[in-house]
Amino acid sequence: MTFRKPMFKPFGQIANQLRLPMPSEILIALASTLIALLIACGLYTWLALANLSLIFLTAVLASAVLAGSYAALLCAVLGFLTFNFCFTVPHFSLAVEEQEQLLTLLFFLLVALVVGKLAGDSRQRLLELSAARLAEEQERLRSALLSSVSHDLRTPLASIIGAASSLRTLDAQLSQQDRFALLDGVLSESERLNRYIQNLLDMTRLGHGDMKIERDWVAFDDLVASARKRLGSALEGFQVEQHWSKELPLLYVHPALIEQALVNVLENAARFSPPNGHITIEAQCRDDKRAGDPSILLFSVTDQGPGIPEALRERVFDMFVTGNDGDRSLHGSGLGLAICRGMLGAHAGQIHASPGPDNVGTRITMTLPLSAPSKDAENEH
Repeated sequence: MTFRKPMFKPFGQIANQLRLPMPSEILIALASTLIALLIACGLYTWLALANLSLIFLTAVLASAVLAGSYAALLCAVLGFLTFNFCFTVPHFSLAVEEQEQLLTLLFFLLVALVVGKLAGDSRQRLLELSAARLAEEQERLRSALLSSVSHDLRTPLASIIGAASSLRTLDAQLSQQDRFALLDGVLSESERLNRYIQNLLDMTRLGHGDMKIERDWVAFDDLVASARKRLGSALEGFQVEQHWSKELPLLYVHPALIEQALVNVLENAARFSPPNGHITIEAQCRDDKRAGDPSILLFSVTDQGPGIPEALRERVFDMFVTGNDGDRSLHGSGLGLAICRGMLGAHAGQIHASPGPDNVGTRITMTLPLSAPSKDAENEH
């Protein structure tokens, strides 16, 4: 009696794998068979019986690609019955008078079952491979996020804790100037920490589609002034030059989002420019009549840093893309420019990187439409 369990175990596994076809699988199998029937009827007078069977075999492959093995096997059986009922002699009967036609039918059923199963299994493996790649990408992003958080949160926190500890334990030994220096450090690192947390929140909202575009008319001068004020001490020691006409038209944008994009680009420029270096902000209007686009505002931020390698100039706007050289080094979190692209894209704008003048530094160029979007465009965002 002990031999019964291993003998029936394979049958139990097969039974566990069996299930009824889902409605979508049945629908795809029926639709594929019906389309094959219509095509075969149209070509009945032109093709031999064996060639007509290839049309139903194609329907089996289509079912396998669209819905998997179950739909393919169901389509093979339906195709066999339909092919027999409509195209073998006698017509409109499941009986088969000619031996050659019977062999054609049986050969079609065998090939359809095998091909449908193989195609369905291949589709399943491709889906599993795609799922594995997606899981790998998510794990990579998770690891990059953890690495970014561990660096960009712990570094300013360590500075804040160190300054606060010095103020508490060495208060009697510190001069007024030393106290102000430590407090300035606490304030600067707190602002840096706040900007990083804001970037994380903005990227989360962009990724989930929760970013609402509440537009208003605003002057470009006001956006730049607000961005520079928010950066505060981060721009100290740099010569920030501004070049644009005083008659620039107003922008119809979400002011806070465009301001945040400017903050990210300016902070990136300050991080990699040398001490006492130049940071240049330029803006001008431009008409792109060749593409049929409305007037746009083109503005840029140019630094004097080591620059971005040509191979990375497109990838720097992806999340967590960092490099050992250029404006995206290990000191960056890989979020700032990605957020800029998302925020500008939500306004139908663009952003790209290029070398600075004489191939020194990096120029980040951004564009925004000047005209107010239509209601349809608003609904799309």
